[in-house]
Amino acid sequence: MTSRLAGYVVGGRYRLADELGSGGFGRVWRARDETLDVDVAIKELRLPPWIPETERAERLARATREARNAARLRQHDGIVAIHDVVIEDGLPWIVMELIEGCSLSEYVEEHGPLPLDRAVEVAAALLTSIGAAHREGVVHRDIKPANVMLAENGKVLLTDFGTAIHHTDSALTATGMFIGSAEYMAPERLRGSDGLPAGDLFSLGVTLYQAVEGVSPFRRDTQEATLAAVLLDEAPAPQRTGPLTRLITRLLDKDPGRRPTVDEALAMAGARSATMVHVRRDTKILPVRTREGGRSGVAALIVAMTAVVGLTALGVAGLPDAGGTWEHFERFRDDTALIVAVADVVITGLLCASLARFLPKNAGRTVTAVAGAAGLVFGCGATAFAFHGAGETLRNMMELPGRDAATMSLTLISIVVLVAAGAAWTSQRTDRRGGIRGRTRS
Repeated sequence: MTSRLAGYVVGGRYRLADELGSGGFGRVWRARDETLDVDVAIKELRLPPWIPETERAERLARATREARNAARLRQHDGIVAIHDVVIEDGLPWIVMELIEGCSLSEYVEEHGPLPLDRAVEVAAALLTSIGAAHREGVVHRDIKPANVMLAENGKVLLTDFGTAIHHTDSALTATGMFIGSAEYMAPERLRGSDGLPAGDLFSLGVTLYQAVEGVSPFRRDTQEATLAAVLLDEAPAPQRTGPLTRLITRLLDKDPGRRPTVDEALAMAGARSATMVHVRRDTKILPVRTREGGRSGVAALIVAMTAVVGLTALGVAGLPDAGGTWEHFERFRDDTALIVAVADVVITGLLCASLARFLPKNAGRTVTAVAGAAGLVFGCGATAFAFHGAGETLRNMMELPGRDAATMSLTLISIVVLVAAGAAWTSQRTDRRGGIRGRTRS
């Protein structure tokens, strides 16, 4: 969309290109920052000459408030950033981050309801952004699909803080006048309790309902009927909300005291807050993925190493002097030798199982894990016996006393354990450097 203002330079720096959208208070342009040579979005405040002076002053104050409140949240990755405010002919132009993508409203209108997995992502992202705003004392007051941006790179951003209020702000709206979209407005706002954080959560519930059902639950043919529906009617039972049903139902509670907090809502949305990294705006968000058996695998390895060395040392102390290693294993006459042999089989097998990470948390792989671990126990148990045989062979070759056969066995087992530990440590270091953990990318 173009207009006669296309090509106009705002503040001697921002050249308007084309109109991106418009609303009751102004319109948004794509513009070129000729100083930094980058594209930005710039919001023009619309003040028709016929409006009363009191309303003109209020709109000017509201534009200043929007820039100030959005600037408080400029470091949050889920909120459209404000870069600059330029005063041109007495009117403010708000320079913002340009988002390549579309609004949630535009998406639903063009493509229909969001897929459920994407809706869950949108819910978690918006809850995180709303929580950040509330912690800064800012209540948005106009959360709706048109103010949710779906960027092409997958980000979900909250925009348009034109009606937002900070807890230190004084009232701007005249008594009896509502600012915002009626169908997304919380019931308590219509009753005069404005600026409550719980109101944003109700508006989010309406937004998510529309995102997954494709219709606004309280929209009626007239403004009066819409206001009455928000106050008195329950939203129609959702049919497509799936895992978001409980969350949306709780958010749409008419009583603000019964709505969930942001943290409770995040839990209901199944948001993996521990697996997301929020970083500065010049980076992309990438998931943090933890690998099974990380620290617990290292702990199991240390325990297994200690057990192998300790039990083998006990075996050394308990074996008879002369050539007794295999003789005792064959005849099973010496209880100590039998215990050491069995313990070596089991512990060595468990060590191999832990190194191979055959003990996953996923219950669905239990059978496979048990079968694999059992196979390793027997296979590595045979290896343990081979160590004892190797020790006996070395004893004979070197004509050492009988007890040193077990010492050779201990040495061989220790070498293998240390090699395995080094391999596990190297694997851990490679995982960290290679990006198994969360990272950022410019």
